[in-house]
Amino acid sequence: MNVSFIIPCYNEEEKIERCIISIMEEIHEQRIQAEIIVVDNNCTDRTVEIAKNLGVIVVQEPNKGVVWARQRGYLTAKYNLIANIDADSFVRRGWLSKAIENIKPNDVVAVTGPLNYYDASWWVRKSSKLYYLGAWLSNKFIGYTIQGGNCMIKKKYLEWCDGYDTSIQFYGEDTMTAKRIGRWGKVKFVFDMEIESSARRLKNQGVINTTYHYLVNYFSVVFAGTPVTKQYKDYR
Repeated sequence: MNVSFIIPCYNEEEKIERCIISIMEEIHEQRIQAEIIVVDNNCTDRTVEIAKNLGVIVVQEPNKGVVWARQRGYLTAKYNLIANIDADSFVRRGWLSKAIENIKPNDVVAVTGPLNYYDASWWVRKSSKLYYLGAWLSNKFIGYTIQGGNCMIKKKYLEWCDGYDTSIQFYGEDTMTAKRIGRWGKVKFVFDMEIESSARRLKNQGVINTTYHYLVNYFSVVFAGTPVTKQYKDYR
């Protein structure tokens, strides 16, 4: 099972190297065929330079937004598994083997896991455990749960639904992806697939405000087919 890693980037010069190297170490450990695709989403800093120096594929997506960037990465990818990792994250040792093990069954279309906010306070990290327990329960009883920056998807199911819904800017995009591909099988939530991620959105937007936006748009996409929040702000 060969993997195309997709990393959307907008001005990530401080974090992109650690992200890429963590993925490279996993690829080396598992000894599989893989590629790393960095999507330049109008970067104005050294992100692209750093990525090219590390020898990964860099493609450009002029339409601003993480969904457009994921779509460009998916269209560029040549392998049968798509792994979405955010640029401000890095994968733990063993992440790749767990993802591949859990996505192998024929009835599984995608696997996903939680984030650990490595630079957040202890209570935020503890609270996020409860949030992801809720995500697991929602996935089990409602369906349609994917953590957008920590997932692996079988590419053929993205092809069957023409990729991602680029009409969504940010909030609810991962839920919409789960809903679109969930017609053909299960999205599996795996707690052992936890990766490390920056808490910059939580710090800048506030924990309660951020949680509210994610929950409201999750239920809106699940039951109404569209997110409530139409705009978002980048935090660097």
